[in-house]
Amino acid sequence: MTRRPVPCAAPCCRTPVEEGRWLCPTHWFALPERLRKALGATWRARHVAAFQELWTEALVLLDPAPRPFDPPRHRGTTPMTIAYEGNRPVVYATGRLL
Repeated sequence: MTRRPVPCAAPCCRTPVEEGRWLCPTHWFALPERLRKALGATWRARHVAAFQELWTEALVLLDPAPRPFDPPRHRGTTPMTIAYEGNRPVVYATGRLL
């Protein structure tokens, strides 16, 4: 049985990758090694919630479109904004309350 190509899951990338893969090699190796290893480990262990958090982090890192609430990006960091509710700091990523 031959696997048909599917598009890379990175935002704005339509590079065909083998079915069953998440990202093209360019985007996969653009992720920090610790994130690649953690994604594989949580996928194999079937830890769905942990995988979803890591996958969201990966897609945020790969998203080339800057957002108005993002600080300047540095390689290997997740764009985040700190806000305050009263005296308590609240962390937001991609516009959603964590």
